[in-house]
Amino acid sequence: MKVYLAGFLLLFLSLPWWGGEYLRSLGLSVLLYAALGAAWATFTGPARHLSLATSAFFGTGVYTVALLHEFAPWPVLVVLAFALAAFLALGVGLATLRLQGIYFTVFTYGLAELVRQLVTWAQRNLGGSVGSYVFVEASPLDLYYALALLAFLTLGLGHLFLQSRFGLALLALGDDETAARHAGVRVFGLRVVVFAATAGIMGAIGAVVAPRWVYVDPGLAFNPNLSFLTAITALLGGLRHPSGAFLAAPPLVLVYDLLSGPFPHHATALLGLFFILLVYFLPRGLLGLFRERPPSSTLPQPGLEATPPPLPQVGPETGPLLEARGLRKAFGGLVAVAGLHLEVRPGETVGLIGPNGSGKTTALGLLAGTLRPDGGHISFLGQETTGKPPEFLAQRGLARTFQQVRLFPSLTVYQHVYLPLSLRRVKGAEEATWGLLEALGLREKAHHHPQALTYLDQKRLELARALALSPKLLLLDEWLAGLNPSELQEAIALLQALKGRGITLVVVEHLMPAVRALCDRVYVLSFGEVIAHGTPAEVLRHPKVVEVYLGVEHA
Repeated sequence: MKVYLAGFLLLFLSLPWWGGEYLRSLGLSVLLYAALGAAWATFTGPARHLSLATSAFFGTGVYTVALLHEFAPWPVLVVLAFALAAFLALGVGLATLRLQGIYFTVFTYGLAELVRQLVTWAQRNLGGSVGSYVFVEASPLDLYYALALLAFLTLGLGHLFLQSRFGLALLALGDDETAARHAGVRVFGLRVVVFAATAGIMGAIGAVVAPRWVYVDPGLAFNPNLSFLTAITALLGGLRHPSGAFLAAPPLVLVYDLLSGPFPHHATALLGLFFILLVYFLPRGLLGLFRERPPSSTLPQPGLEATPPPLPQVGPETGPLLEARGLRKAFGGLVAVAGLHLEVRPGETVGLIGPNGSGKTTALGLLAGTLRPDGGHISFLGQETTGKPPEFLAQRGLARTFQQVRLFPSLTVYQHVYLPLSLRRVKGAEEATWGLLEALGLREKAHHHPQALTYLDQKRLELARALALSPKLLLLDEWLAGLNPSELQEAIALLQALKGRGITLVVVEHLMPAVRALCDRVYVLSFGEVIAHGTPAEVLRHPKVVEVYLGVEHA
């Protein structure tokens, strides 16, 4: 891929010196869609939010130059176009990025059309004409190289972003938003900022291209085909990396140009058919033709002298660590948790047990911030945390695992652990990551993706990700389920080691030997209500617990 990009750079930088007018025009179009596609993929690739508002941001840049070229130099207008497009995207993002799937896509398409209609109305009623003339002191060669510079700058910035901790965070959000929030990722702010930044680049691209047209109108500047062609460029290239747009732009522009001559009214439809066939045979895009470098070769390695602690150490706390009073949660007419009172003291292991459907996982979700309670109060570390989002609690030392293991398919084992560590502290995150991987027996699999791991290793990875938050309180939802007897003893020993380091545990579990070995106190739930509370020995002999849960043979 590096060889291809180097060839692309040399070819398109030299093209104006040996190519004719036609080739220069094609080169400009290739650079345009490569730049737009790279910016589009930098957000949509990791975030999985498909936007069709490219023409709105691009057109904002075009009209920034068209309306203000008499008052400011062209380079200043390019910067201003970036700011205006980013500001527009910021407003849109704040209003819409909570939408998921097709709803966000439809909204962004409607936004592009709304902006086009508003500009048309404003020019017709306030300006006296539908279009504007653009006269800028810039030669065609200046425009070409300015666009080339912006295209490669977009590629470079996109690459740096995806390699950063914030790029990893956006990838995690795209894979599993709930798990990412429990890893400490601030969902909404990250999406809005990246969406605004990439939209700003699209606006700057529009400002660079605007002088190419002597006369612009809303139909040209806000052409909806631009949004579709940009999306096709990025999808055809592959969303794994912004460089995919540089793979797809040359053939896409060439095919579209060849089709436009003999089929002027059907070129877009034919291009769409061509694209469907390519996606069918190349589901990962053109980037799928290139072999990925093994991730292990890119992982930072700890120095020989680095000996980070294998597991987080937590200092002593005073007072109750977690308190829940009168918690209630209903799903429609089904009451899952009814008036739950629970207290967790520092350093102890508290069990939540009960029959299936008794509300244990729901209660855990309420404590972790996964679910918002319908009533009641929760306090953590002496602060009211009722209704606080999981990322807020995660950053303050409350971590959890899930009943069904939830990992990020796009991230390696190393990146799963590095992400929450790097969001909390940049310095020392790499060494601490290796320490946790060593402690959990995952060091040799650091370059693997979750799909390549055994079920036990997936559980270990989810626990390692939770431990990366240096939790004061760790909520484990049936973490021991599915283990054979030898694995179970090893896992219980690990949890006891965590407890010895000051980590308080709340354990949802069905295995009574594990409950007896780990728990200091146990709450028993039935139909969302606590029916017994005390030490494991007391609770497991309680008549009502025996009746509704254990049965006589376990009493």
